[in-house]
Amino acid sequence: MRVSERRSLFGQWWSSLTLDIYMQIAGIVLVFPAIFLLLALLIAPFTFIIWSSLIKKGETGLGLANYSWLLGRTFLPSLKNSLIIGVGSVALEILAAVPLALLLNQRLYGRGIFRALVTLPWAVPTISVAASFLWLSNTNYGLFNQIGLASGILSLPLAFLGDPKLAMPAVIVAHAWKGLPLVFIIIFAALQSLPSEHLEAAKVDGAWGLSQLRYIILPHLKTAIGLAAVLSGIYNFALFDLTFLLTGGGPSGTTMTLPMLEYNQMFRSLDTGRAAAVGLTIFLVGVLALALLFWLNTQDRKKRGLR
Repeated sequence: MRVSERRSLFGQWWSSLTLDIYMQIAGIVLVFPAIFLLLALLIAPFTFIIWSSLIKKGETGLGLANYSWLLGRTFLPSLKNSLIIGVGSVALEILAAVPLALLLNQRLYGRGIFRALVTLPWAVPTISVAASFLWLSNTNYGLFNQIGLASGILSLPLAFLGDPKLAMPAVIVAHAWKGLPLVFIIIFAALQSLPSEHLEAAKVDGAWGLSQLRYIILPHLKTAIGLAAVLSGIYNFALFDLTFLLTGGGPSGTTMTLPMLEYNQMFRSLDTGRAAAVGLTIFLVGVLALALLFWLNTQDRKKRGLR
């Protein structure tokens, strides 16, 4: 086929295109730079991390040595500590957020100010949160010890962040305080979407107080509580700076978490492969948590006859 004939066929095809097809082609052309940048900023670094996790320090070949190291004595305790912090802090956040949301959903004077105060920990820099908790838990002049000694609860001051038995609970409380606003906002938003007619109808049927909470409010909040628990759990599971500033992983490694282990492998041991393997583990735990949430939500909707 000659060049002129090819041009003629292309001209016929181009002239046969409709306006809708022109707009589709223009849309693809215009969005291509954004797609390229997205791939360059997300896919390329992620691919590099996977590639790095397959290379052992001091070697050039690919292998699974870094992943076999994950089964050793260093990784598993850090994984357990991260899970304890994630689950423990989320439990405290939900126990505090649900009553606060119920209280601040009532007609109270100045409730807008109190709502803003509940969300304040989210705006406070992490370094300030760590400094505050270090001061509050100080053995000599910390407020916790001063109140405990003055009230007779304590006979001797406690090193909350220096005692292997108390360091983990103290870190969990700090994480819960920092992450409370996220859980509160999600639960409070879901609570405000509850139609007041449902509560009025329940009162007519004789359901008051705890009965409304058990049969109407908590079932309505179930999905929101699950979403808040998973999002906050992932956040606390992968949080590095707060634990690092409070304990540095001590005492005796009792608060060493996966983000801190990744930091140590990357910047102290200079082992990029092991650091990448730990980072991928943190990522996979978050993906599994979200997948579990979506699966449970799907099963619940099927039981209720929803799509």
